Amino acid sequence: MDKQQRLQEWTARITDFKTSGLTMAAWCQTHGQTTHQLKYWLRKLNEPSSSTSSSSNWLPLAINSPSAEFSSPSSPLTVRVGHVGIEVQAGFNPNLLREIVQALDLSC
Repeated sequence: MDKQQRLQEWTARITDFKTSGLTMAAWCQTHGQTTHQLKYWLRKLNEPSSSTSSSSNWLPLAINSPSAEFSSPSSPLTVRVGHVGIEVQAGFNPNLLREIVQALDLSC
């Protein structure tokens, strides 16, 4: 039996198991299979194929030009960590912000 035939056979068995309403143990006993085999094939048939798991699925991202509200240097950005809000102005120190957020995260 080649790989494709075995795949088709187990696909049919899994469908039969799922529609039978039986427990794994009862279905396996009735059909002369082990629960180990059934669990293996359930897992194998639910995994994404190797061709899709090795590639990434990327979505396009459209970036519009920033509106005047966000590009204005006088408009702060508010970062919330738990119940605390931090206003960040243009030109902020990212390392300092990271340290503050980490400290807040530990205390919340």
